Amino acid sequence: MATRLRKRGRVTDGRPLPDEAYIEPHVSYARRLAWNIGDLFTRGTAAGIAAGFVFLLANMAYATNQGKPSLAPFMDISTIFHGTDKPASMTPTLDMLATGAIVHISLSIAFGIVFALLVGALAPLLRNWLVLGGAGVLYGLALYVVNFQIFGNTLFQWFTNPKGPDQGFEVFIHAAFGLMLVPFFLGLAHRLRASDARTD
Repeated sequence: MATRLRKRGRVTDGRPLPDEAYIEPHVSYARRLAWNIGDLFTRGTAAGIAAGFVFLLANMAYATNQGKPSLAPFMDISTIFHGTDKPASMTPTLDMLATGAIVHISLSIAFGIVFALLVGALAPLLRNWLVLGGAGVLYGLALYVVNFQIFGNTLFQWFTNPKGPDQGFEVFIHAAFGLMLVPFFLGLAHRLRASDARTD
């Protein structure tokens, strides 16, 4: 059934004609968000890799400063892959390096994509870079709570073991991880907000 429309997409008399369906021209925010899903995944992947790389370097530097092997972060992360309560050896091995690196990169990408989807969903609330930055820090802290305080006390207990990662530093570096994701989404959040305003 056809519908007679004005320039802006409204039915001429404001109502559907007999036996004709009204065509709603307004595009929902969810639909516009779906149009940007590829961009969100791309930005999330890039952000996760970049922030994860800095995160890992910082952990390696901190481990060295604490008298631990520079590969200690890989040893810690390898326990996730192996499902053990502690590293198989307190001396770094090629297996720990490989599994730790793969798990870390995979998680960093996943966390970046989740943040991207949150930015897309909450873009109307992220009015400026300061709010977006705060959201990034809160996201990083939420990752710490989930990864260390929840999973670390139930599934991967090495992460709360006194001999494992330093909790104070992990709080800081997780907040920094979330903040490092932010620059990848400054333009996107603004574009989604502008698109929403134009169609309201």
